Amino acid sequence: MLVMKSIIRLSVVCLILITSISSCKKTTKSLMPTVTGQSGEMLVLTSKALWEGSVGDSIKAIFNDIQVGMPQDEPVMDVFQLNQEAFTSMFKTHRSILEIKVASSVKKPKLVVKDNMYARTQAFMRVEASNNKEMLEVLKENRTKILAYFLRSERERKIGVISKAPVQEIFDYLKEEKKFTLAFPSGYEVKKIEPDFYWVSKETPESSQGMFIYTYDYLSEDMFEKDAILGLRNALLKDLVPGSAKDSYMSTEYNFPISVSHFEFQDNYAVEMRGLWKVVGDFMGGPFVNLSFLDSENNRVICMDAYVYRPNQDKRELLRELEAIMYSYKPIKEEAKKKKKNS
Repeated sequence: MLVMKSIIRLSVVCLILITSISSCKKTTKSLMPTVTGQSGEMLVLTSKALWEGSVGDSIKAIFNDIQVGMPQDEPVMDVFQLNQEAFTSMFKTHRSILEIKVASSVKKPKLVVKDNMYARTQAFMRVEASNNKEMLEVLKENRTKILAYFLRSERERKIGVISKAPVQEIFDYLKEEKKFTLAFPSGYEVKKIEPDFYWVSKETPESSQGMFIYTYDYLSEDMFEKDAILGLRNALLKDLVPGSAKDSYMSTEYNFPISVSHFEFQDNYAVEMRGLWKVVGDFMGGPFVNLSFLDSENNRVICMDAYVYRPNQDKRELLRELEAIMYSYKPIKEEAKKKKKNS
């Protein structure tokens, strides 16, 4: 009996300890500061000598590359350098930090990723190499991986923010009528509702951000060809998106490169296009991103087509907000709906 009581006491003590440790971890994470810095901004932690040499040039080539599909040149990310001595608490909470370490003590070159290093939702990466030549090789070989990590973190951070308080009217409509949800942040309003066409926009005195959401039956793989997607896009915009001048309407600008990417989205085939839109019969225009993907469960194609109008000013972050909204997409599964009806 005494042995049994001792076992019970020991079990209770272990349970309390486990609960306390778990609570401490949660409390520690919740006590972390929030990230600082502007969206799309990157802090590179390295010496001035490295920054002003070939290593710095290689880093700048990664992040200062031109963002695809913009009417004016804009870098993929805005970069600034800081050395270790200046890396005080004021900078440790920056949203995106890339640390460059070149030291003879490094036995093998590598990339180290540590999310939430000093702040919540922070993206932190350290690249290590034993000498400059080795560092240049590592940066060259991992260029795509490095950039993708920081861009993905920016997007996930945006999604986390906008998903906390989406515009309920838009959220509920898409959920009930289209069988999926998107999280549009405050400021976006419904502009037009037509059968299988939904237009949402945010208007300010300086800019216009919007998204066209439309669906159509999936019939064949040919529907994902560039010309097929743009042909349908142009037909819909001509009929449903008029310009301010008489007989004017939105369309695609073909005198500018249109990039096409094929990938998987929500475990289904997807095509992303980037280019410029214009208003036929007027002088308006700007960048667009079109994401068209297969919804195999409902045998349809879902298209999310985002645009930005902000003349003579940077547009990168406005477009990225719309991209984050696209990637907040969540399908409403038939199984979940059936369970809800039966409960």
